[in-house]
Amino acid sequence: MRPEAIADPSLRRVLCIAGRRVDVGALRVHGDGESQRITPKAIGVLLELAREPGVTRMREELLLRVWAGRAGDGDVLTQAVKELRRVFGDDLATPRFIETVPRLGYRLLASVEWDDSLLLAATAESDAPEAAPAPPAQAAETKPGAARIGYWLIAVCAALALVALAVTLVRLWRGDGTAVAAVTGATLMLTAEPGAESTPRLTPDGSRLAYVALDPDSGRQRVQVRGVNASTTLLPSEGVGEESWPVWSADGAQLAFVRHEGRRCSIVTVDALGGVERLRGDCAPGMFESFDWSPDGRSFAITSFDGPGTAHLALRAVEGGQAQPFDYAFDTAEHDLAPHYSPDGRHIAFRRGLSPYCDLYLVAATGGEVRRLTHLAAMIRGFDWLPDGSGLVFASNHAGSQALYRVDLADGRVSALGVTPAQMPDIAARGDALAYEVPRTRSIMQGLLLDTPEHDASELAPSTGSDSYAALSPDGSRIVFVSDRGGRPQLWLHEAATRQSHALTRDDDAIYLYPQWSFDGRHVVVTRRRDGRGELVEIDLESQARHVVSDPTIDVRFGTYAPRAGYLLIDRDVRTPRLLHVAEPRAPARLLRERVAAVEADAASGRIYYSRADADGVRVLGEDEAKEPVVAVVGNRFAWHVRNGALWYFDSVEESPEEILLRRRALADGTDEVIWRTRDAIDHRSFDVSADARRLVLIRITRNDTDIGLLRFLRSQR
Repeated sequence: MRPEAIADPSLRRVLCIAGRRVDVGALRVHGDGESQRITPKAIGVLLELAREPGVTRMREELLLRVWAGRAGDGDVLTQAVKELRRVFGDDLATPRFIETVPRLGYRLLASVEWDDSLLLAATAESDAPEAAPAPPAQAAETKPGAARIGYWLIAVCAALALVALAVTLVRLWRGDGTAVAAVTGATLMLTAEPGAESTPRLTPDGSRLAYVALDPDSGRQRVQVRGVNASTTLLPSEGVGEESWPVWSADGAQLAFVRHEGRRCSIVTVDALGGVERLRGDCAPGMFESFDWSPDGRSFAITSFDGPGTAHLALRAVEGGQAQPFDYAFDTAEHDLAPHYSPDGRHIAFRRGLSPYCDLYLVAATGGEVRRLTHLAAMIRGFDWLPDGSGLVFASNHAGSQALYRVDLADGRVSALGVTPAQMPDIAARGDALAYEVPRTRSIMQGLLLDTPEHDASELAPSTGSDSYAALSPDGSRIVFVSDRGGRPQLWLHEAATRQSHALTRDDDAIYLYPQWSFDGRHVVVTRRRDGRGELVEIDLESQARHVVSDPTIDVRFGTYAPRAGYLLIDRDVRTPRLLHVAEPRAPARLLRERVAAVEADAASGRIYYSRADADGVRVLGEDEAKEPVVAVVGNRFAWHVRNGALWYFDSVEESPEEILLRRRALADGTDEVIWRTRDAIDHRSFDVSADARRLVLIRITRNDTDIGLLRFLRSQR
């Protein structure tokens, strides 16, 4: 790309304005000795205003350009302008940066200097080298003082740009200690449209990118294709149904993806530049993980759901869609997902386990025994092979934030790449490029009263952070939850009466999951994970004292209070998840059941309910496992609650799959009713109901502006 081709300011990545340097790709504003993060929408407004400094831009135009007309009302624009004023230290009463033009819009008062060095460096390798044109001469009427200020701003921006390019190399090591590749340079943002762009997949030569985004014309999630060095996008499919999980053939000539139409799931292929679609066979309804195309182009590696509670790998012929023999060592209580062929086609890497407890495994492409590559038991959000097959790059939160790591096949060594936040990495087989999602999401905690006809949900404990894993106290007056509102995810307590929240933990090296209340509301237990292992921690809410109640030999995945005394734990030994009872802190554990997915104790009846990892249904724990009754079959065996004589869970119906229903099934007579319904994006695994069944708390996803970034890496000479 030549310099004259980027005259449009919207394509540039760095600008200097009001004495500060704005790095558009990194969403950062640098100046006055500090660096401040800025939201994508505020950056979008700034770029629009910077197109024509001094010109009033209409509110309607800004909403259309930045929010694509889907903003609802103008309040989002007002908030974005407030954020810009805060970052740049501007005053609404006496503005020096952005002026509000009443009833019309906004005008940028500050001068703008654009710097193209980062964009030119990122695109230089795709063009033949040529000398850059000389800069135009200054106009004769330019004031000397203004010229000096302009030169000073350009010099500062150029220096800062060089610093940004001189990023310390993050090496991807071979097993013998030599560097195979090194990530270099700043992240180049490939997408920045409103909404989320997800699951990036690079062609083998790294020249094109396939990803999934909302198509505004059809209102559906569709696979889109664009050049890495161009912004033009192509919708290669016919646009029927919802599309996901694109994957390129080894030669880059064809693109395969998953299509959902109602309850039907299909694998479809199409020529890379569009054309006639070919249906390659059915897949499991609700398929929620990626698949892969074999290097020889003859088969797909997919996930098969043949029985309740299990997911295992399978092979399917591309031509004819027939199942192929694939016999390997899988566990019927486990979920094996997201198969990826090695570059030479001899092995398949896959993820075993459901979030947030996953690890990476390896199996020969012909089947047989499996080999565990990682021992993290963490949330793994995507992985891919290094081009030479010596290791995998994966995204995980085992050290706190979602970041990229490398695991070596030779010795299982895991090393951080220093790229965060990041998930769903994809590496071009021959193109020296790594694409990944840059997550920009926000989730809030909402509450509603179930005994009122309105059932209006309202935000609890507002903040600018994201909340998760909310649990109501028995009387519904307090909530414990996990939140990053303090900068890093910690356990928090919210008091409904005072509407105040405060942190219960301050650990920088731990992850907190699944807080649970004691039946008297005086204590909580929470699963704390660090260094790849879990422990159950109890907190006295009055004194704030904390102590570990689980034995160090137990790898705790979940813990709660037993109905009469002690604690119920789900751990993971070498073979299967187990349900254990611990009578008192640090006491030896007694085995209750194996292959358990979830457990809950009912204080009113004293009964223990659990679901199995390898079978449908919520059961009542009894003396004889063979005689234990199944009280209900729920859609998600990991997400349900027993409250006030009923089983509560979220579900959907085939007629309206986008609508989520909260159901209540009476344990006495099995009657089932819909209590509440919503079309909002909620985390149906993270909800709670008060003991009297009057209050519901849930986690709602309010923003998803995830973008796709690109990093270049250099291969070693071997």
